[in-house]
Parts: sequence; structure tokens; C-alpha cells
Amino acid sequence: MQSDPESAPGALAPRSGSALAEHSGVPLGGGAGLFDHSARDPISPSAGMWAGIGALALTVLIAGWLFGMNPAFGNGKANGTANQLGQPAAASGTALQPGTPAFEGSQIIATKPCTGCHTIPGIPGATGTVGPNLAGIASRPKIAGGAVANNGPDDLMKWIADPAALKPGTPMPKVPLTEDELTKIVAFLETLK
Repeated sequence: MQSDPESAPGALAPRSGSALAEHSGVPLGGGAGLFDHSARDPISPSAGMWAGIGALALTVLIAGWLFGMNPAFGNGKANGTANQLGQPAAASGTALQPGTPAFEGSQIIATKPCTGCHTIPGIPGATGTVGPNLAGIASRPKIAGGAVANNGPDDLMKWIADPAALKPGTPMPKVPLTEDELTKIVAFLETLK
């Protein structure tokens, strides 16, 4: 116990003249009932600081180890594969000539719910991620997760016209399309090689 409350250590300002301080002989700091206990803390402030720095360093080391162990970073596919990423419109195939069935199909597909589920190269706003990316669909031997053969436009037409008939339980809905719309959409999809 210190007799002079003005010389008490600690960050809190000692209070003199308090009945409690005079009775107990311990200076109060900060407010009624608050004593300066910093000298009796089980962990010093510097130990807490070093523990925090150590935890940050350990986090950085573990993150680096996880980054190094991920094979996608080593083989350059960390940003996705060609089947997962949309291609720019110029890379989506030949330039579509206005008035062609493929051009009209690109205009039709942009107005259908397809764009909400699929990323479709060359179609503004078609950035859906629920269904597969349609980049390169014309050159895939299988579609619908490998369940349906894709040997040409007729197979794509059958799939789009009634997905559940070819793959029961598929989440792809049957979108009402006229025969003309379906033909033009498939003509457009056939340009995505």
C-alpha cells in the first residue's frame, strides 16, 4: 500500500479525498471502485502484443502453405477452365452477319430465361452460373453433364426442346419455344465452338 495517492502507478488518474481511498489506503483511479490492477495482470501487455504478432505470422504461413498445395495455382487454372469462363464475343466464333439464322438466334436467346442460368459468349448479360457455361458447346461430344450425346444440331434441338425427356430429373426447365425460335437458337449455339 502506498501512502501518497498522487504517486500511485498506472494509467488511471488517482483520486484523493475519497472516503474509500482513505479507509482502505489504496488510491482509486478512474472512477469509484476502479483500482489500477495493471501491475497484477497475469499477462503483460508486451506478451499480448507478441502473441498477436505470432498469430498473424502463423496465419500468413498457413495461407502460403495452402496456396502452394493447391494444384490449380501451379497449372494456371486457378481462375477457371475454358468450360467455366465466358469467352469474349470476338472469340466466340465467327462474326454473326445480321439477317442470318445464327444472328437472329443470338437475338432470341437474349430474351429468354437462358441468360439467367448460363454464361453465353456474345450475349450481353448472359452471366448465369446455375447452369454450365455454353462456351464451346458446339464442339462438346456430350452435354447435360455427360448424359446426352451432342453429335450436331439435332441433338441440341432435342435437348433444348425437352430436357427432362433426355435426362430425367434435370434442373433445366422446358422453355416454351416455337420451332423457328428453336432452330435459330441452335444455329447460334452451333457458332460457339
